[in-house]
Amino acid sequence: MSLRPPLRPEAATARRREWDPLAGGSALLFWAKIVGNGGYFVAVLIVARALGPDGRGTVAFITVTALVVAHVAGLGVGEATTVFAAQQPARRPVLLSNALVFFSGSGALAGALAFSGMLLGGLSPAEVSPADLAILSFGILASALVEAGYAFLLGTERLRQLALATASASWVYALFVTVLWSTGGVTVGRAALAWTTAESMRALAVVSLSIRGIRLGRPSRRLLTESIAFGARVWVGSLSRFLNFRIDQILMGFIASEAALGLYAVAVNMSEVLLYLPSAAATALLPLVARADAVRRTEQTLRAFRSVALVTAAGVVAATLLGPALLPAFFGASFSESVGPFLWLLPGTLGFAASTVFSNALVASRSPGLSSLGPIVALIVGFALDLALIPPFQANGAAAAASAAFLAGGATAIVANRRLSPFPWTALLVPRRGDLDVLRALAGPFLRFPLPRRSAS
Repeated sequence: MSLRPPLRPEAATARRREWDPLAGGSALLFWAKIVGNGGYFVAVLIVARALGPDGRGTVAFITVTALVVAHVAGLGVGEATTVFAAQQPARRPVLLSNALVFFSGSGALAGALAFSGMLLGGLSPAEVSPADLAILSFGILASALVEAGYAFLLGTERLRQLALATASASWVYALFVTVLWSTGGVTVGRAALAWTTAESMRALAVVSLSIRGIRLGRPSRRLLTESIAFGARVWVGSLSRFLNFRIDQILMGFIASEAALGLYAVAVNMSEVLLYLPSAAATALLPLVARADAVRRTEQTLRAFRSVALVTAAGVVAATLLGPALLPAFFGASFSESVGPFLWLLPGTLGFAASTVFSNALVASRSPGLSSLGPIVALIVGFALDLALIPPFQANGAAAAASAAFLAGGATAIVANRRLSPFPWTALLVPRRGDLDVLRALAGPFLRFPLPRRSAS
């Protein structure tokens, strides 16, 4: 029998409400990403088995191009919306209206230009039909609206609603593909249409959640101009970081075979699991740091990096041991050649962890120029190595280039952050109190830990 006196109702309530935004938010978004990408993994698995490396490569080209073009058209307004919504609550109704109007227009225009440019200019691979290009153009608009809703939910720190949308939307894509597979109707066009439909439903979900409880304001040209002015400086780095994930697959669509792209896309899908926690931590860190003073900002950033670096390193070791057996077991013997690029991608995950955490901290510190340095270096290094390594080494070359790019970008982001907020190099790796709160929060759903309490540091 425990001798500890029972908590009073008000004390128990206060304890339940204790919430560490960094640890708790990172864990919440991490598990939402795990659940959501479970659905995406199911869909990718079915498409890969039904269409083989060639068909999987064509579908990857369509979906990746839609995401890239939508992000290019965003001009950094999403990042500006997140930072301004966190720092200026009174302007949130107008910020949301501006974001919805801007992303609707930019997404529609980008979709139309992509369709006409690829169709009339012959810029798409031969395997992509005019019908596929039409699907791609609608996917661009849907992805743009997803970015608008996502940015606002993050800026208002409505992480639970964001996590709900993240966890559920990809399962819609999996459901559509499963129905097609069970009826023998999986084709490139239908798989791409299933993805675009699911992305449209994701957009509807995040926009609906954003509007809930907000009375939309009248769009403001002055505030939009301010958002574009701030966002354009972030956009360079944000776009570079986004392209670091996708440009190699787009390049492979033109300078490598569809089969090589299919093999590489599967390796990327598997290795991206190790990027979920750094992405979640950097996402949770952005609004938190935007409201913090300089000292607190540095403490939170270093704490986030130490936590995710530890988990990521452990994940790399586990993936190295288990990946070579699991990958062909899941996707089939025809994808056994994906093991090589999968292993080449693993070292870059540590560089990605540094790049995403420190670059997001610089964005929140209203230093968009410095925040762009790491992603820009990664993009330049990656693009140059892609051109050099993909022709002779195909998927293995693309993977090696990606790892080198992420490591270079991560190192640059650390130096840029240290220039703005000096800290000793030992602070990157020497554990501090509160570092394990993120791990504790991650294990909470399984070990029934209480919500992570705010660190005293």
